[in-house]
Formats: sequence, structure tokens, C-alpha cells
Amino acid sequence: MINFMYRIVFHKLVEEDLKKIDKSDVEKIFKTIEKKLMIDPISFGKPLIGELKGCRRLRIGIYRVVYRFDGEKVLVFILKIGFRRNSEVYMEAAKRINLPKVMC
Repeated sequence: MINFMYRIVFHKLVEEDLKKIDKSDVEKIFKTIEKKLMIDPISFGKPLIGELKGCRRLRIGIYRVVYRFDGEKVLVFILKIGFRRNSEVYMEAAKRINLPKVMC
């Protein structure tokens, strides 16, 4: 069995998301993304519905990472990182789907 390392690409607004999160938590988020999403974004993330159909979410403590992946391009595109509270992270991710997307 061949294991691919997925390339991670961030929406340009993720940088703003991270400013709202404690530095030690940001480290934990990046380590988890590296450990899980770079290896197997399908198994570790749960599928979303509604406006975010086709996206998945990864739970990291009180934070959520909303992302899409492209198996053909071996790419994970992270739309939003934020607190779960009141589904805010999901509403913001839905808004970002149609905005200019890439920040590497």
C-alpha cells in the first residue's frame, strides 16, 4: 500500500483566524493537521452537510478545522480554523467558499 503525503494549502483568511487563538493552541492545531490531514484526510475528518457539503471537519479540542481535499491532486485546502461555539466556524467557512482562496 502506498501512502501519500497530502499537501496543505490555507485560505488567505486563515492567518486572521490564527491571531484569535492562543499560540500554544496554534502549535497543537498545526501538529494535528500534520499528523492527521497530511496522512489521511478522509479517515480523520467527518463530512459536513448543507452549504458545506463536500467539506469535512477535524475536531481539535475546542477548535474545528474545516477543509476540503482533492485526492487526485493530493491536496488538502483549509477553509477555516476556529472555535466551535454556536456553529460560527461553519458559517464563516461557508462564506469563504466563494472568495479568493489561496495563501501558501
